[in-house]
Amino acid sequence: MKWSRTEIDRLFQILEQVSSDLFPVDGKDILVLCSATGEVAIWLGEMMETGKVIGLELDQESLELARRSAREMGLEAMIEFKPAELTSLPAPDATFDALVSEFIVYPTSTPTQIGQPEMARVLKPGGRLILTDVIVTRPLAQEDRDALQAIGLDYLCSATRADFYHWMEAAGLENIEVTDLTPIVRGVWENRREADPFPAHQPGYASLLDDHRFGLGRAIFYIYARGRKPVNPSAG
Repeated sequence: MKWSRTEIDRLFQILEQVSSDLFPVDGKDILVLCSATGEVAIWLGEMMETGKVIGLELDQESLELARRSAREMGLEAMIEFKPAELTSLPAPDATFDALVSEFIVYPTSTPTQIGQPEMARVLKPGGRLILTDVIVTRPLAQEDRDALQAIGLDYLCSATRADFYHWMEAAGLENIEVTDLTPIVRGVWENRREADPFPAHQPGYASLLDDHRFGLGRAIFYIYARGRKPVNPSAG
């Protein structure tokens, strides 16, 4: 899934919410999980004079592109990109002030299978966890998945907003919120349908935007989840 520059501009308020939740960004040690080609990590790093951003990514080609971008921007001292592991984070306990996993504006093509307890493990007391994701709350027929994949929606996490809340709660986090970003993203998809010249793509847009049982806001949602590791973990 890749958005155009215009589409990213329309979705940028999601990243602005990330920076607001992490404020002040400067001076923090931040882990960007599934960092794709590095855009979110670099965007955070540009706000910093001290601190460190680590990006983890499974796809080697994306990893190399991210490293090249950081090098060309002279940000190697502030940002480092490393290979991800599928189910665990290669970092000691209480390493980071924040962990960001961003799947909406700059989604990776190769998501990990790392749960919230492992994410919480590497946060310092008081550290922030921010996740954005695309979820499907009920089973989709394969033909619908194929139609969605044809228009670029090739990743859906099978879960509900309540699941994300409970996962974060079980990981010991507090001040948890899971909000619905679907109205923000819907307009981008509607504009994409209007501009798409390929008739073969229309079933995918119809499934996503018009289906009253399985479309956006019915079974498919874009979400923003955030929580904080307690300063006193025993109180969490």
